[in-house]
Amino acid sequence: MSHSGDSHYLVTAEEGYDTEFRSYPDDAWYSVQLLLEGERSEKLRVKYDEFPAESDNVFLADNFKSEDELHDFLGRFRKVSAQLQDPNCSKVVKGMRVCASDSFAAGEVLFYDAIVDDVLRKKHSNLNGQEECECIFLLFWLHGPNVGNLANKGVADICLLQDSELHPKLIYFMEISMQNIVKALPDFVPGTTSDDLVCNIVARLRETNGRPLSGSLRQGKYAQRSLSEVWPPQGGTCDNRQDTDVGGDKRLYVILVQNLEKDLSSSAVSKFIHEQTSIATQVYIFPSLTWEPYTNGVIMMDCKKDVEQLFGFLQSPNQFTVSSNGRPLVATEKLSLNDHWTLMLKSPNKLLNRREGGFSSELKVVCSGTEEYKKAKELRDLFLQFTDHQKRLYKKLCTEETSISSIPYYLQL
Repeated sequence: MSHSGDSHYLVTAEEGYDTEFRSYPDDAWYSVQLLLEGERSEKLRVKYDEFPAESDNVFLADNFKSEDELHDFLGRFRKVSAQLQDPNCSKVVKGMRVCASDSFAAGEVLFYDAIVDDVLRKKHSNLNGQEECECIFLLFWLHGPNVGNLANKGVADICLLQDSELHPKLIYFMEISMQNIVKALPDFVPGTTSDDLVCNIVARLRETNGRPLSGSLRQGKYAQRSLSEVWPPQGGTCDNRQDTDVGGDKRLYVILVQNLEKDLSSSAVSKFIHEQTSIATQVYIFPSLTWEPYTNGVIMMDCKKDVEQLFGFLQSPNQFTVSSNGRPLVATEKLSLNDHWTLMLKSPNKLLNRREGGFSSELKVVCSGTEEYKKAKELRDLFLQFTDHQKRLYKKLCTEETSISSIPYYLQL
């Protein structure tokens, strides 16, 4: 352990740039090294590979004011992805999530996540005894400047995501941050222990955080630009603070989703969204009557950019999000709400925030050209016809001055 001034670094010689970080200013992935600093290791330094020291970012545990802020931050880390090798191109299939390079003006090359929309297989060539892949991969960008667009890429542009647990340094930093968050709660009593509550929250974060981190592969993301030129001032983006309206009130962004399986949990939806888009959300699922074949819910975020990206993902014509039984999730509307609605939606008395226990359904992506996609499209179209009929009937009943209490429950949804 080496010391520098009044802080110290927790790093060993064998550790390197084994982690990827999705930066706040350009939303691109970079290879980084993690260092813990301070007497209590309350500072996390993120060092960018092949960038000067002035490009480092330092995050303070005291700056995280809520569990959601910390959850979103942790979701920006994962184990470094592995470069796809020519002989292994068959590992990339339709519907798979990959990390790929995208080129911009002035020679910029940045890395973003994408879904493989299609693969055009071609016979491999042989150059000086080395196999060379000639296949073309059609990618659907999940974030970045070209989010929602398609692009043709080759094997050299694609990296494979790696499954991993939370990096040990992130776990340590997370626990310190959660202790500070818990101590700031209005009902916290000084002198009492918060260990149990911290452990419960940490366990939830570990479970729902997707795929961040740990590893030793030297497969780097080398963006050809200076981070110091694009890094914003502290608190300058909605990734680390809530959007506000003109009056200064906090805004909550909501996507209404319908046609959900009744045994689908809130955590399963939130986990799926994070794995596919790297967006942290809160999901609430409405109660439904026993005779109803489906239920509805809301997906909540505090960042307008995130809601636009997620809504585009859920409504992409190139894919459907379906349950394990093939039922398509239908995103019908996005809303911006004020503090009153924020408090109501977050109240457990208003909505059912379903946990894992007793629920078994999962979500997956089906891509255009597959039988699952064809079936999902037919079911989606039938559902939209059904809900359109409900709306027209409800409107007709209302224009006839029918008492709202006499209108059937399922027409009031």
